[in-house]
Amino acid sequence: MSWMDDYTAIREDIHTGYIYEAIEAILYLRAHEEIPAEEQWRFSEMMGACCGALADTEGAIAAYFEAATEDKFLRSQRSHFSNYLYLCHAAANLTPSQLKAQFDMYATLYRNEEPLAPRVNVRHDRLRIGFLAQHFLSSSSSLFYEALLRGLGAKYDVYAYALDDRTDAFTDELRGSVSYQALANLSIEEQAQRIRADEIDVLFDLGGHTDGGMTLMVLARRPAPVQISGIGWFATTGVPFVDAFLTDEVLSPAGVEEFYSEQLLRLPHAFHFTPDAGMRASAAADRPADAPITFGVLQNFMKINEECLKSWGRILKKLPKAQLILQDASVDSPLRVTTILEMIEGLKLPAKRIFVRTGKHDYLGDYGDIDIALDTFPYTGGASTATSLYMGVPVITLRGQTHHAARLGASMLTAAGKTAWIADDVRAYEQMAVHMAENIVGVRTNRTALRAEVEASALMDRTAYLTAFTSEIERLWAERGDFTR
Repeated sequence: MSWMDDYTAIREDIHTGYIYEAIEAILYLRAHEEIPAEEQWRFSEMMGACCGALADTEGAIAAYFEAATEDKFLRSQRSHFSNYLYLCHAAANLTPSQLKAQFDMYATLYRNEEPLAPRVNVRHDRLRIGFLAQHFLSSSSSLFYEALLRGLGAKYDVYAYALDDRTDAFTDELRGSVSYQALANLSIEEQAQRIRADEIDVLFDLGGHTDGGMTLMVLARRPAPVQISGIGWFATTGVPFVDAFLTDEVLSPAGVEEFYSEQLLRLPHAFHFTPDAGMRASAAADRPADAPITFGVLQNFMKINEECLKSWGRILKKLPKAQLILQDASVDSPLRVTTILEMIEGLKLPAKRIFVRTGKHDYLGDYGDIDIALDTFPYTGGASTATSLYMGVPVITLRGQTHHAARLGASMLTAAGKTAWIADDVRAYEQMAVHMAENIVGVRTNRTALRAEVEASALMDRTAYLTAFTSEIERLWAERGDFTR
């Protein structure tokens, strides 16, 4: 049996959900040195996928880094490195300087990239603003970029470029507001050329290092004279061909500029939240007066680490009748549940009061099961925080110091006018949770009012957001537009 036969068999195991069997096979082949050195990256990549399926964040980080350093094919090497950088934000105790060094390493993968020739003699009466993403489906990101794509058309010509051809109802509605193109089945060069042909002035990358960093590979060709990132990506890109990054003072306070490769575009608030139709149709569910106090974490289990679990355990210890629901908001995976249960057992937490659940069977309805949402850290919640607030559930977040993603929750709560729910250290985070639980009657009676407060807050003030965004874009264009060269 050749290594290729083994590789194919393991891929099939992963596809069909036999994750433990796939891991065992990879470890066996490595122990017996049956994988050619130049092909090791393929098995590291599969190990990363296996660890992701198990919500083993540390294992996935190590595997994707190995794949990136072993791979000799530049395109896939970049993709592995993007997966690695994405997951690094969930790692505990990573310093800003350490993280910056990883982004600097990634940037070297583009040192020989040749951009398209600069365009000449291009002038438009209205700026042409393009948005680039892997797809434009209903998603956690679309809750935040919908306002821009639908609202900018009054002043600019708006284009949307998807790297694949998947569509849903959100995509169909979007086509009525923007010039939409799917760039599937085109080479990276052809994708860049297609954007260049539309004479886009400002190109907004919504992908960053998500989905293997595919959007960044297009931006590297420089299809537009001004290129920015944000919303769908939560940190620096680390590359010189992204000119600016959309943020705010909470996400990027003064003094952090050295950790970004981009110019910082600080809006009053970096995000505008647009609830989808399902959210608007779902009322904030009442909690029975005699229900046990219930904390909830409805997030991707890849964000959960031992430090989070230890903190939540200490909260439960101080509240002997309280319980905690952990629910994976990304996938329905019993394997991920098993991983978290094993972590809970290993840390000797009160397992009888911790309920671990899979996916999104009735995601919005599940907010009716919880009183107080606890944010993960250091990778805090973005869409999960905004959704929780809209569904009438208060969120307690920890404002981290390590990186941009550690302050996502704080940014959302600030925009929603709920700064009192932002803690600056773990002790304050735990004290806040206990104090809120001790006032559970007030928490429960305020559920409907909380939605109204969010709707009236800066987080959902579309007019103010669009005004601030257009002001920054026009300032950036005046500074960096190709007419200035």
